[in-house]
Amino acid sequence: MVGTTGESYEEALSWIHSTMRFGSKLGLERIRKLVELLGHPERHSEYVHVAGTNGKGSVTAMVASALSANGYRTGRYISPYLEDFRERIAVQDKMISREDLVELVGIVRPAVEEMVGQGEDHPTEFEIVTALAFLYYARQGCDYVALEVGLGGRFDATNIVTPAVSVITTISLDHTDRLGNTVGKIAWEKAGIIKPGVPVVTGTSDEEALRVIRARAEGIGSPLFTVSDKRRADVTWEEVSYSMEGQVINIQGPAFRYENVRVPLLGRHQQANAAVAVAALEFGRPKNRDGRFRLDRSAVRHGIATTQWPGRMEVMSKHPLIILDGAHNPEGAKALRDTLVSFPKKRTVCVVGILGDKSYKEATSLIAPLCDEVIVTKPDTPRSLDPDLLAAEVKRYLPSVTVEPDLHKALEEALKRTGQEDMLLVSGSLYLVGSARTYISSKLGMTRRSGT
Repeated sequence: MVGTTGESYEEALSWIHSTMRFGSKLGLERIRKLVELLGHPERHSEYVHVAGTNGKGSVTAMVASALSANGYRTGRYISPYLEDFRERIAVQDKMISREDLVELVGIVRPAVEEMVGQGEDHPTEFEIVTALAFLYYARQGCDYVALEVGLGGRFDATNIVTPAVSVITTISLDHTDRLGNTVGKIAWEKAGIIKPGVPVVTGTSDEEALRVIRARAEGIGSPLFTVSDKRRADVTWEEVSYSMEGQVINIQGPAFRYENVRVPLLGRHQQANAAVAVAALEFGRPKNRDGRFRLDRSAVRHGIATTQWPGRMEVMSKHPLIILDGAHNPEGAKALRDTLVSFPKKRTVCVVGILGDKSYKEATSLIAPLCDEVIVTKPDTPRSLDPDLLAAEVKRYLPSVTVEPDLHKALEEALKRTGQEDMLLVSGSLYLVGSARTYISSKLGMTRRSGT
């Protein structure tokens, strides 16, 4: 496929990925210069800006789905992707076309070269992709964009926008080499997305994190709204029903109540994410282009009920039960454990692979006891943890551990070992889950999601 610039999609994507050599550097100077050269495309939409250790992707997906259901032309920006790079940049739940990506690279690449020619530092891959996304949303005429933070918040490339509402989902230890080694330090970095006078919604239950977020909000005059299943929160929820088919909750706020909200994503942690998404919409007060507030609550319920967020407690088959989950850190592993123990017990074969910069020992202590057999493999990224190290940790909890670095071979072996009444769990890095999803979809004869 060749775009109007004469460059193919593969060449455009190759250029984007080649900029990975410039590292992952936090800071806003480069992205600000790049969007300036592009004519400030980020100023053409409103934003719901979402940060957090866990849950930010789910909240971003729910917010985007609910805004679309309300009739707003809605963009969604996520990272990382599961199976196709273009998943990162979507409008109306349809990822950017290859032709559009090629065309935009033809605009952004010369701007990057101009920056470097002026003596500026070369922007990072994430900054380039973020600029591409802003340009695409502007060209697509998006009213709103559900904008997921890449890493941290304060110095993340997405943090050049002034959103309608800032959202911080949860706070726990992750990326400690970049964000700090205490919950308070990490909360400070994530609270950097809070802008003066802009409402803030948070689902964190950690008292230290909440103190930091509250201090930041109060210091710059931003109203703060807390979300919890505890009565003292501004927004609360209660469970109506829960099963492997989904769950139903009621959500209560200071001036609103949503009854029988169906949450299709599995795991009780998704109840909290749904409540945070609703709070973000209520306090962000989305507006028509004439400036009038418009939020149809029945449309919000429909949007959440139809949210698709693959690779997170995703059931790909029921006989055998095949579940994919990107539980890549201890908090995610705890949510996975809590979800699985609530379902009927099945003999479980696990395929696990994780990144070397994650707290793999704590995550393993939560996941390994759920398994009867474990096949340890390697995500397709230089950051992956040595499978032998992970296997040694798994052996602390059960003796039946196999090491197979090749993911496809690991999955093939796991499928052989999984009977029709058993469960196959694929868990760990999203790099692993994405590749596994492609492989298993092919084996099961599944079609790709719409929008491809």
